[in-house]
Amino acid sequence: MQGILNSWKEIAAYIGRGVRTAQRWERDLALPVRRPRGKKRSAVIAVPSEIDAWLRRCPTRDDEKEDRSAENRSTAPGWEKTRQETRQLFSGAEMLHDTTSKLPANMQRAATLPEKMARNRIASN
Repeated sequence: MQGILNSWKEIAAYIGRGVRTAQRWERDLALPVRRPRGKKRSAVIAVPSEIDAWLRRCPTRDDEKEDRSAENRSTAPGWEKTRQETRQLFSGAEMLHDTTSKLPANMQRAATLPEKMARNRIASN
């Protein structure tokens, strides 16, 4: 078993991410980090077994159960907002896909419009 991780750099290396990502995960997803002095900006330590357990139940995993959403909201304040924003982005992407799928047909109609207008002018004279 590996000993205690004594810095953000060691914690980040252990989880295979950058320091800022590890700090963000602590803030947003409740990565289990301890602060011996109890102050928000003090030195940090972490226990590898706690991090391993957290990674197994991490709320970012695809197989996360919906019944954990209340727990996630209480332990990770930004999680629900992130989920809502993701839903909005997905909805916007669907609308964009629908619009762009109609684009070739609209361009075809626009390309034939001058010809149709010319025929209408000849027919009306």
